[in-house]
Amino acid sequence: MKKLIVALTAAGLLLLAAPFSHLIPASQEAVRPQKPLQHEVSVTLKLIQVIVTDKNGNPVTDLRREDFVLTDNGREMKLTEFERHDLRLPALAEKPGAEVVAATPLPAPRLLNRKFFLFFDFAYNNPAGVRKMGETARHFLDTRVLPTDEIGVVSYSTLKRLQVNLYLTTDHQKVRDLVARIGLRDSNQRFEDLEDKYQRELEAGNLADARPEAKLTKPGPDLPEFDLKELWRLSAVTYIDSLTALAYALRSIPGQKHLVLFSEGIPYPVLYPQKSAISELGRKYENLLKELATSNVSVYALYTGGIKLGDTQTGAWTLAKTSSETGGRYWGNMYNYEPFVDKVQTLTGTYYVLGYPVSEAWDGKYHRIHVTVRRPGLEVRAQWGYFSPKIFTDYTDLEKMIHLVDLALAENPISQTPVRFSMSALACSGGKDQNLCFAAEIPVEKIREISGKKVEVIRLVFSAADDIVELRRTEEDFTKIPLRSAYLLSTLSVPPGVYKCRIVIRNLETGAAAVAASAVVVPEPKENEILLYPPLLLRPERGAYYVKGTPSKVAAGKSASSSPLTGFAFDAGQYAPYVDKILWSGSEAWAAIRCLTPKIAAPEIRLSAFLLDKLTQDKIAVPLTVISRHDEKNAKAYFVRLLVPDVEPDEYMLHFVAEEMRGGSTSGIASDFSVERPKTAIRSPEKY
Repeated sequence: MKKLIVALTAAGLLLLAAPFSHLIPASQEAVRPQKPLQHEVSVTLKLIQVIVTDKNGNPVTDLRREDFVLTDNGREMKLTEFERHDLRLPALAEKPGAEVVAATPLPAPRLLNRKFFLFFDFAYNNPAGVRKMGETARHFLDTRVLPTDEIGVVSYSTLKRLQVNLYLTTDHQKVRDLVARIGLRDSNQRFEDLEDKYQRELEAGNLADARPEAKLTKPGPDLPEFDLKELWRLSAVTYIDSLTALAYALRSIPGQKHLVLFSEGIPYPVLYPQKSAISELGRKYENLLKELATSNVSVYALYTGGIKLGDTQTGAWTLAKTSSETGGRYWGNMYNYEPFVDKVQTLTGTYYVLGYPVSEAWDGKYHRIHVTVRRPGLEVRAQWGYFSPKIFTDYTDLEKMIHLVDLALAENPISQTPVRFSMSALACSGGKDQNLCFAAEIPVEKIREISGKKVEVIRLVFSAADDIVELRRTEEDFTKIPLRSAYLLSTLSVPPGVYKCRIVIRNLETGAAAVAASAVVVPEPKENEILLYPPLLLRPERGAYYVKGTPSKVAAGKSASSSPLTGFAFDAGQYAPYVDKILWSGSEAWAAIRCLTPKIAAPEIRLSAFLLDKLTQDKIAVPLTVISRHDEKNAKAYFVRLLVPDVEPDEYMLHFVAEEMRGGSTSGIASDFSVERPKTAIRSPEKY
């Protein structure tokens, strides 16, 4: 499980993790409990997706609310919500003359959207299958996906194991870009290649064998014997365990999930080596099917091993059984994948949404759902059931990680509506270590419901592909923080690039959370040129309280000492980070700013600043005074005081400029600010 969690973290996680971009329609807000963390009985709206087909497998789209009967744990429920969806594209609709229900207008609010996970299996696959699954996925995205569809990407390989490469998102271009990057390099991580690799290692010897005096000898009897059957069994165990964990994690996502699986499948003899009795591995596989169905995941499998109808010597039989048991469909011809894609679209694009109120007891118990229709001769496929929510302390490690990534990246997290606060992420060094700074003011009073004796503060850095690049975590006793703001000032290490940064504050007993977000560019240093980094704005505050995770020269959890922070030339005992985007006309402001001076001997740097009116493009000089300076190797850090001019309230850009006086090299940086009239005077501490 630990390896699985690490893999999910590196991927940006699981789902369940992503993007930063998990978009829930506005209408979903009405069905999602706004305060689900109180752990008391509450009434919420349960939504169930239902697909109805005739005896020929064609969708039935003309049913009404009164045609459905739904039971929850055997009790018939009164349906209060009803939606009919026919999302078939014109090319897939029935021939002219047939009675066709008009497609639901795409901009209309929906209780539940379609959710697809594209699952790329590199372990049970082959190079031709890898190419074909990429081609099939692109065809599906280009021809069968609708704007409201939520798409995620999952992959599995023998080395990286299970990864959620992209969480559910309606940004389909991001999905296309990711699918285009998935290719043959991952197909080198197949299970059956391990035998060949092992034999090559045994036969190749090593570099010492190339010596003239080396003698040709056969492998000694002490060399391990290669057990292919055991290797296949262990590989299958890891694969099934990973997919079972995925199915378990998908429980928290509302509605039906469609897993489009591209794979050769686990060979039948590996799962069932003895026809007379089911093996332990076979039982694991049967449990996987149960978990998928229980989590309302239907599998649509495309066999990538050629053309197979489901024989019992290859993985085709396994894929066919998986699809059948979960309510999906199997297709055995990867060379003619268009009918498969059409079938996926048809079966998932015509569905009903039934809604009814339920009392949530926060006990985590399973509710069995059974849906029938009053019209005879029809087949009904609906989710098997759902799990009541449970308290945060009962979450598994995987569920807590999913919960974390959902909070960090989703605009509307599934679990709750977190408190939002502001942060600033700044590039601050030209080196590889401690080159990214997080600064935030934590509104203690605003997050009082989150406070407790055990609260974790997590700093996360996500790449443009939503992979977790860096994660730092500390625990804090928020009951000891005074009834005012607390501050976070933390440095992390990342390579040059564009990143999304998050701070998540989460109560370890209730799961209640607060989230801050920012974006940052960490530039590549340039030789023989100065580079000015974005300023860290500050405001006067004696004895500012810093939470854990700040640089070592600020006592974590205590008032800051009088020593300046490492890398910033300001007194943390007198000043604290200021992350609001407002400057006050006619008042003072303060900033810590760093300038990189690579390979410049004894550089002489002159700093200046000005405001740029975004409407008129007028430049207004901003008087700047250097209060203190801290010299480092190849860098200088300044603490400066600014006098904001008495200008009209408006939108401005605050520019800083660094000029190397002898060589003439210059560098600038700018940030957007609103300038407003101050309500009270802002003065610096007496020390300055």
